[in-house]
Amino acid sequence: MAKRKIYLGPIDSGLNGPLIVEGLAVDAFTAGELLVQTASGLATSSIAATVFNSECLVASEISESEGGTIATAHTIGDTAEAIAVRSGEFVNVAVAASQNITSKGTALSSNGDGTLKIAVTDGTEQVLFYSDEIVNTGGAVALVTVRKA
Repeated sequence: MAKRKIYLGPIDSGLNGPLIVEGLAVDAFTAGELLVQTASGLATSSIAATVFNSECLVASEISESEGGTIATAHTIGDTAEAIAVRSGEFVNVAVAASQNITSKGTALSSNGDGTLKIAVTDGTEQVLFYSDEIVNTGGAVALVTVRKA
């Protein structure tokens, strides 16, 4: 089944929805990519897995009511929204090509290009998310359901 949303929840009595960060798109990116805040706005994250960083932003989709879909790219100068993902929340995030996630709970870290990769779990890489599905991304980047570490 095709994915249509980035933020999946939970929405419960303690949380009323995702924590949103808004800014101008500094470069082109698509929903589900990892982002960073810069002085100019939101940009694709180039942070390596070995650089420990507390912020975890994921590009939100452009809603259908705004003429977009989950596949519509944000272009330079667009006002874009990112989700500041909190511990325990579920989102769909871009995972790099050629990643074979063989079990739920697989640790994922930044690939340095706005996508995630299977993490090295010896303490040298920051685990950002844990997979919530089993998937082989094959030859292309794919959205994968994950839980924030």
